[in-house]
Amino acid sequence: MKIGILGGSFDPPHLGHILVARQTLEIMKLDQVWLMPYFAHSWDSTFSSADNRLSMTKLTEEKKIIVSEEEISSKTKSYTIDTVRRLKQKFSHTFFWIIGSDELKDFKRWKDYQQLTKEITFLVFPRNGYPLPDISSQGFSQVWSPDLVTSNISSTIVRSRLMKELSVAELISEPVLSYITKHKLYGY
Repeated sequence: MKIGILGGSFDPPHLGHILVARQTLEIMKLDQVWLMPYFAHSWDSTFSSADNRLSMTKLTEEKKIIVSEEEISSKTKSYTIDTVRRLKQKFSHTFFWIIGSDELKDFKRWKDYQQLTKEITFLVFPRNGYPLPDISSQGFSQVWSPDLVTSNISSTIVRSRLMKELSVAELISEPVLSYITKHKLYGY
């Protein structure tokens, strides 16, 4: 199977994540996309626990968009190179790592980034406000279609709106909002 991995904090998971996952499935003709929340990140902080982020992400699952606990279950900092190598040992699938164009500016900070592009192909999804540089180098492919829909939805925007008691109705799913309310996350 051809599997796309969409990693991140999912703090909280939002409809932008699902928009990216659905379109990447269609455009790149993948069999599944695995949403993979990390336990901890080298330079990115989280605002809710790994268990809460995993539980919320599971509320966004669809038939071909499923949650992987691969990084959460490690209970340690996540490095993509290590995750990719574990996945390739465990499964016979062909894996692709999905990133937004906003992540390209920090790609050289990723552990063993030069080796990583030899281990897995990165599918780069355009994000509003982050134009794509030339990614024709080995290891990167652009997710593109004339019908592509992009957004600027981010977990940061969702958290900010929640803390200001502004509506997030079109940004996150109702089950995720209910979870946030029940567990009093993000000051909501």
